This record gives sequence, C-alpha cells and structure tokens, in this order.
Amino acid sequence: MEKTDWNAYYARPYASAKITRKLTANLLEKLIKAFCPVGPLRMVELGGANSCFYEQLSSALQPATYDVVDNNELGLEAFRKKMPADASSAAYSLDVLSDCTGSLANGYDLCFSVGLVEHFAPEDTMRAVATHFNFLKPGGIALITYPTPTWLYRLTRAVAELSGQWIFWDERPLREDEVLRAVKPHGEVLKTGINWPIFLTQGFVVVRKSN
Repeated sequence: MEKTDWNAYYARPYASAKITRKLTANLLEKLIKAFCPVGPLRMVELGGANSCFYEQLSSALQPATYDVVDNNELGLEAFRKKMPADASSAAYSLDVLSDCTGSLANGYDLCFSVGLVEHFAPEDTMRAVATHFNFLKPGGIALITYPTPTWLYRLTRAVAELSGQWIFWDERPLREDEVLRAVKPHGEVLKTGINWPIFLTQGFVVVRKSN
C-alpha cells in the first residue's frame, strides 16, 4: 500500500483544513475541559508535528506544558519555529510504535492524538494506542480520534479520490469496536462519539488510565 507523504502534507495542507481543524479543536477543548483534572495540565500530542491545535488549546487551557511527539522532522521543526520563546513546550522525535518513551514515560496528565492510529496495520494500531498510556500518569486521560467509515466518510473520501485530491493512502478507517478493544486493557472508557461536521468523520474515545 502506498504511504502518506507527510512532508507534502505539512508543506501544503488541504485548503479545507482550516475549517475542519477549527471544528476538531473546539471538540478537543470541550472534551479536555470535561474530563481532565482541574489545574495546569502537562499534556502531550502524539503525531503532533506542527500541531494545528497548539494555539487554540494553549490559549484555552493554559497548560503547564504542551509537548508534541512525532518522527517527521519537517513538521517538528515547523512546530519549534512557531512556539513563543518563553513557551514551556518541546518537540520530541520519537516513533509511536517504539517503547522508547524514556524520561517522558508516566509524565503527563493528558495524552491525545488526532488522526494517527489509523495509519497502521491492525497490530500496529494496537501498539500505537498503547503508547498513549505509556506517556500518562496513573489516572491520566487519553483522548484518541480516528476516521470511522460512516456513509459520510465513504462519500467524501470517494469524491476526493476521484478528483485526485486524496493523499492519505495508508489511512484505514476504524470501527469503534476495534478501538475499544485496543483501549480497554489500559483503563476506563469515559466517553465515545463521532465528530460529524468535518465530513471525513472521526470517532473519538476518552479513557482514564488505570492506577
């Protein structure tokens, strides 16, 4: 299967991305405020090179730190350039399929990803999901979103493919039952749902890590 060219994605995102990212950022903000501990959060975004959620979530949540983890150097460098000089944030080059979280292990109140875990074969999706919990403190919150094959997703993707606009060739839309099998060994599922307004519909799951 052809792989997604992440360098091309970070260099020239979809024109529609500005709208869909804002809708997703609003959902993330709402869920984080509802389920995360009160007080400045230590938070990390996996697959977050050049995070498109950094500005809104940093402003709304005032976290103690907002770190990103990815293995795309172009995106990581773009994130480093846009961080304010006094920001308590860092960009780490790590593979989410490895267990090498090092000093970052068990260090965060919130670990989240948006559209990450679906870019792998099923066994590696399980590993990518598990990595979220490696970063979390006991009782911390994992928030994972993933494309899910609703009729709207299938229609929107078909139009994008037919018009030559589709670039996420290794994206594997996931059903909720697969994601729940992956997260349940690690904690308590607090909420699930679907983000419909973005057309390429994304499911989400909020999980509290076991103590």
